[in-house]
Amino acid sequence: MRFSSVRLRDVGIALAFSLLAALPGILKQRFAERRELAPFLDALDRCRWDTFAAVLGDLVLVAEGKLRPHVATGEHGRLCAALAGLYPAILATVPPPAHRADGWAEAIASFALRFREASKGQPRQALDVADHSARCLFESLPIHTRYRELDEEVVYGAVRFRMIAVSQELERRLDPAQMAGELLADQNVTL
Repeated sequence: MRFSSVRLRDVGIALAFSLLAALPGILKQRFAERRELAPFLDALDRCRWDTFAAVLGDLVLVAEGKLRPHVATGEHGRLCAALAGLYPAILATVPPPAHRADGWAEAIASFALRFREASKGQPRQALDVADHSARCLFESLPIHTRYRELDEEVVYGAVRFRMIAVSQELERRLDPAQMAGELLADQNVTL
């Protein structure tokens, strides 16, 4: 089944979460009674949510690259405006985590700048954006410095692999011409 932008919010959230393991929630449940682990679990939760925001933005960049060929050159700006608006709209459906008491404003501002620059160049592919998500994940992982060098290549490789798999899933599930048309017409785009 191919989806139009009607379900872009659900697909975007599902695919972004698919890049993140359920490990933080499992660890919190399993070790909730061990107070000494609280700082680690809080750091892991921060890592999870910050990486979610990064992955979501990267997926919007990939979507723009897949939709761009389906709009006239003069309509590219309108397509970008519609896609750029999806990122904050999707984040607005997710309650901000504890470490983001002021909401998602910082992530939204960072994404807007990145999206504006990316949309001026060649369409982005999954491999083009994967290192952004991987860097966010790796830099925020609560792992000891002595393990970072050994884990860096593994983390980056895993995120690259998953981002490519998610991109292929987008190609299978989305009808790019229909989605681009709906975004430009601003009809049936339910968030």
